[in-house]
Amino acid sequence: MANAFYKPTGNPAAGAAGSSKDIRDEYSAVEDGFDTLNTFYFLVQFADLNTATSHSFVSPFAGDISRLECIIDGDNGTTNTVITAEIGGVAVTGGTALTQALGDTAGNIETRDPTGAKTVADGSRIAIITDGAGSTDMPGSVMVYITRTALT
Repeated sequence: MANAFYKPTGNPAAGAAGSSKDIRDEYSAVEDGFDTLNTFYFLVQFADLNTATSHSFVSPFAGDISRLECIIDGDNGTTNTVITAEIGGVAVTGGTALTQALGDTAGNIETRDPTGAKTVADGSRIAIITDGAGSTDMPGSVMVYITRTALT
């Protein structure tokens, strides 16, 4: 079955004798398809992004944080709220502060692609931290994208 990740070669043809090289090549094509499926998503939900707090999870594999996205489910009517990420207590760097600005409304999405201090090991604690600058309840979520760099 052809798809964006795997294109069968048709070797060996149905009912025909095939060489082991044909089979090995086909398995290699399947393996290459799985290698493209290497970015995973972790959703961190907050009852109120305007309350200073952090939520953590453990990375189940080694990789790099490739993107952070924040969506708010309420209006931000007081002041800017800054959301940051840490790996094992060390700040992820390179344009990672997600700011939900004063006046942002429900459904607003902020996206950042970290450029430094973004590598996680298998078992690393990843924390998403809010500064609590606002005063009105503002529920929301942060999606953490981790691109796998090694099989564990």
